[in-house]
Amino acid sequence: MFALTSLAILCFSFSLLVDKCGAGARSAVQRRQRRERQLPLHNQNHEATVRNIIQPKFDSNSSPLISGNHTSNVAIIVSSSRYWFNYRHVTNALSIYHLLKRGGITDDNIILMLADEIPCNMRNPFRGKIFPRGTGGGDLMEDAEIDYSGTDVTVDAFLRVLLGRHLPGEEGGSARSWPKLDENSNVLVYLTGHGGDNFFKFQDGEELMSNDVASVFSQMYEMKRYNEILFISDTCQAFTMADEIRVPNVFSVGSSLKDQNSYASHSDTDVGQSVIDRYSKVIKDFVDDAVTLTSDSSSQNKDIGTASPFDDATVAVMERFNLHDALVRIPMNHGSLGPNSHVGHADHLCSRRMNKVPMSDFFAATSTVRESQTNARYVKSSLWMGGTPIEAVGSYGQTNVDSEKECTADWEPNEHIEQRGAESNEQVVHPKGISPFDPKFLSLAAGFLLCIMISSRVW
Repeated sequence: MFALTSLAILCFSFSLLVDKCGAGARSAVQRRQRRERQLPLHNQNHEATVRNIIQPKFDSNSSPLISGNHTSNVAIIVSSSRYWFNYRHVTNALSIYHLLKRGGITDDNIILMLADEIPCNMRNPFRGKIFPRGTGGGDLMEDAEIDYSGTDVTVDAFLRVLLGRHLPGEEGGSARSWPKLDENSNVLVYLTGHGGDNFFKFQDGEELMSNDVASVFSQMYEMKRYNEILFISDTCQAFTMADEIRVPNVFSVGSSLKDQNSYASHSDTDVGQSVIDRYSKVIKDFVDDAVTLTSDSSSQNKDIGTASPFDDATVAVMERFNLHDALVRIPMNHGSLGPNSHVGHADHLCSRRMNKVPMSDFFAATSTVRESQTNARYVKSSLWMGGTPIEAVGSYGQTNVDSEKECTADWEPNEHIEQRGAESNEQVVHPKGISPFDPKFLSLAAGFLLCIMISSRVW
């Protein structure tokens, strides 16, 4: 009788153990299925925000953001830092640059200034490439057209570009002319690098002061060289650079306030450096995630035989995303900007408030320009299908055979490195399974062994 009781206890204990194993396997499968159902977002917390503040704007009954009365968009993007350890500043600038390109602003209307040729640095393991999130994040140097690099990136050059004042002989000898600015131009000025209270460093050799910024904007106002200006500074004590601006219609944004720092986001083991700053990263990531959540693959431009001059889905998001949310609210709520770091902004001298200005007013080409780009793209495609040389289309879409990078990649990152780089930026949740230290498991195992010992002695 005792032997039968022991055998029953043994069978019961074994069934509990099998059931726990099965439950652990089922829960692991369920967790894996939940992960597979998640959209490929940079930050899963963005989903609720997108659904609350952007998706309702796609409803035909919603109140749309009204675009301004500008006819052109121009951007001046500056990364002023030298040396390999400032890799992230180049990434910041290129991230904003590619947002503009996705919005349809062409290189003719963008001045890109990179103080150091980080892609060609001998310590760069991926020569000629820049990655914002490791090797799994895409090369930001692809299709990038740099206007000023190295020692050409100076305070004087920056100010002359804004004022349209060429040095003697520079205009004829330069690769291309500067963008045209007039009273109908919206101008984005973006600075990233090192700075402090009322100054911004250029290559550790000179400084752009806040009164220099105020002075050049005042001159532009008198010369009627802008309709509205969006001035963004991503550096330590960034918002102090806007302290002395006194002219109308200048929106000012800084990634940190006085006595506050601007922090790097994360380091990459393959690159060996911090690859992007937190403020610029959250702007780019949120727009990417908003596009993922509000569009499908059918809304992307996919014309045969030609590259898209802009991304329809990105423009659609920018038209429904106001400047205050994009540059202030989202970075503060989702950016993890660092200890005691806050975004500063000012629009008190502007005819519109930032929460009424669509992001597309500064980060996308006007609808007229985008329409002309679309028409040029279709003409180009038709000429190609008809056997006419592409060069007959005109300046748009032509390639420059001399624009190849001087430093070519010695080797390409292989698939396993790219996969590792992508995984290193995601929080991987491993199936929990059964731990040998689980109290329930230990009690079941002890009961199982005790039953065996009792049964062996009785039998």
